Amino acid sequence: MLKIRPPIIHPLLFGIYPVIALIARNISEIPALEGVRSLIVSFLITFLILLAFSLALKNAHKAGLITSLIMLSFFSYGHLNLVLRNISLLGDLLGRHRFLVPLYVGIFGVALWGILRTRRDLSSLTRFLNVVASVLIIIPLFQIAAFEIQDFTAQRSQAASAAGDLRLPEDRKPPDVYYILMDGYPRGDFIAQHLGYDNAPFLDALEEKGFFVARCSQANYSDTRFSMASALNMIYLDDGTGLSEVVFRRTDLNQMIRSSTVQQNFASLGYTIVTFDPGYRWLRWDNTDIQYTPGGIQTSRNLQAMGLNEFERLLLHTSAGKLLLDMQVISTANQVNRIIQVLDNPRALHRENVLFILEAIPKTMAEVPGPKFVYAHVVSPHPPFVFTADGTPLDNSPTDELLAYGDQIAYVNTRLLEIVDRLIAESDVPPIIIIQGDHGATIDYAGLRIDEAERLGILNAYYLPGGPEPELSASLSPVNTFRLIFDRYFNGHYGLLKDKSILGRQSHYIQLDCAAGQ
Repeated sequence: MLKIRPPIIHPLLFGIYPVIALIARNISEIPALEGVRSLIVSFLITFLILLAFSLALKNAHKAGLITSLIMLSFFSYGHLNLVLRNISLLGDLLGRHRFLVPLYVGIFGVALWGILRTRRDLSSLTRFLNVVASVLIIIPLFQIAAFEIQDFTAQRSQAASAAGDLRLPEDRKPPDVYYILMDGYPRGDFIAQHLGYDNAPFLDALEEKGFFVARCSQANYSDTRFSMASALNMIYLDDGTGLSEVVFRRTDLNQMIRSSTVQQNFASLGYTIVTFDPGYRWLRWDNTDIQYTPGGIQTSRNLQAMGLNEFERLLLHTSAGKLLLDMQVISTANQVNRIIQVLDNPRALHRENVLFILEAIPKTMAEVPGPKFVYAHVVSPHPPFVFTADGTPLDNSPTDELLAYGDQIAYVNTRLLEIVDRLIAESDVPPIIIIQGDHGATIDYAGLRIDEAERLGILNAYYLPGGPEPELSASLSPVNTFRLIFDRYFNGHYGLLKDKSILGRQSHYIQLDCAAGQ
């Protein structure tokens, strides 16, 4: 009877499985397309290794086993390093390369010796590994497909909740609207108490320029995804139940951010929608008229023309590529050192993203005809801490987290005041300007023994030109931000909701004590 020998496919599947699995794990944060190049490169390298060993050994099954061993060893190294780096034995960390490298070399050497020495028929083992690899591939592919289907469904079901007859003001030109969202910007009293910085001069300066500062404001939710979905749709996320909980799925929340009621309302009013690339898939708005991207930025963004994207950096960190980066194998050329630094710690990339948005906001006045709605989500003063108080770049993580947070706030304050001055002075029509935090400080609350509920306190400031100043509450919260704007300037009939805050996805309602002078 003719015996059919199984195809050698498991090395190719094991070669691409780690890439597909990493795509699936990060699908809500990073577009799947960013992993395509890694997928192709991994497949080609695996194929070449398999071909080389097949020609050298004249045994396809042994070549397949060795190739699978190489690829699995390479891609598992970074994961094991991350798992063991905080586990100590006899006073030393198990995740150190000096422990892991000998372990990997030893296991690999023994396995390689066993494969080369064996004279057994390996067909059955090849069949088994083909099945295992196929099942492993199916699981993340299913996760990716499920997410994309849910995301598409949420996109189709997301509908505007416009309140009646919104229209432009008849007696004057419509104002440009600037929504500057400062990620992780806490309230003044928190800054004074915990971060060692007095933010009152900044808030006073805003008020002197005509801003209303809600000095007792709280985020409605302590998570960016929840907070932004609520603020941009002007609703609580309880789906009308009145309970202190978030009932929407992550994919629904993502779509509520990417195609929101606020965006649709301004589009219906004839506004040009202007956004900036925030660096996260779920924060990137759909169907905007103009999106500013840092394409003109050189240096670390294109990694000296290497063009590595966010997914590829992540893949290096979770593979044996992390060993090469940590050991700084190449350390002679300054430019190569720069590349290694950015790959190993994307602080420079983050700093350039923040600077790009801060510099580009005022440029929209001349580059985009009005009326326009400009939405800038700036991931600062949220960590990583990349600025000192005077704006000097920080190349390494500071030891004092709280002091560094205060310094970063001091720097972004300087930039925000410069932006505000330009927007007010150079706009043809006095603009509406909103400067707001999505939640408070991102710090280790438990480790620092600070009540995590204080994460709800935020910066919340409004420049509202024209007419008598409305009677606004010092505790005005983001769910009411655009209810206020649409009602006051665009004939809306939303009305203000009661300001309420919860911690996480579900908690009791939280009302923080407030030192309103800060």
